[in-house]
Amino acid sequence: GREKFDPFIKNYFDAHAFQSITTEDFVKYINENLIKGDKTLADKIKLEDWIYKPGIPSNITPVHSDDFTKIDNIQKNWRQTGVKGLNQKIKSTTEKQHFIDYLPADMTTDEMSAIDNEFNFTKNGNFVIKRQWFVQAIRHQYKTAYPAIEQFMIATSRTGSLMTLYKEMIKTPEGKTWAKQIFDKAKSGYHAKTIQAVESILK
Repeated sequence: GREKFDPFIKNYFDAHAFQSITTEDFVKYINENLIKGDKTLADKIKLEDWIYKPGIPSNITPVHSDDFTKIDNIQKNWRQTGVKGLNQKIKSTTEKQHFIDYLPADMTTDEMSAIDNEFNFTKNGNFVIKRQWFVQAIRHQYKTAYPAIEQFMIATSRTGSLMTLYKEMIKTPEGKTWAKQIFDKAKSGYHAKTIQAVESILK
C-alpha cells in the first residue's frame, strides 16, 4: 500500500542519491527496509520472480488495454483495409510505438513507404517513435529513411538507443559497413562509454 511504499521509495532515493547499485544490493535493501521478514508480504510481492524469472508472476492479473487491443486488431487487418486514416486512430506515442514494434516481419518497401506517408515517422516522429521506426527501416532496408537515420545517430548521445540501432545494422554485411561509416562520423560527439559499447559490437 501507499502508506508503506511511499516512505520506502523516498528513503531509497535519499540513501542512494548519485550512485549506482547492483541488483543484489537492491534486493537486499528492499528485503531489509520494506519486506522486513514478513513472509506474507514477500509471497504477495514475489520480488525474485519479477527480477529473475521470465514473464509476469502467477499471482498477478494481466493488465488489459482496450486501446492496445484496438491496435492489435488494426495490425491484423491493415494489409487488407489499407493504411489511409490510421494516423487518426493511432495517436499517442505509446500506441504508435506498439504499432511500429509489431509490424509484420515480411514488410515490403512499398508497405513501409505507405505507412511512412500516412504517419510521416521518418521526418516528424518524436525521439521514441523515430528510434523504433528506424529499427524497422534498417530491418527492411527502407532506404528512404537512411539519411534521417544517419542524422539521428550522429545527433543522439543516448547509448541505449544508439546500441539498438547499431545492433540492428550489423545483422547484414552491408549494414555493418554502413554502421562503421556512421560511427566514424559520429564518435567525436559520443560519450566515452558509448564509444566503447559501439566499438565492442563493430569489431
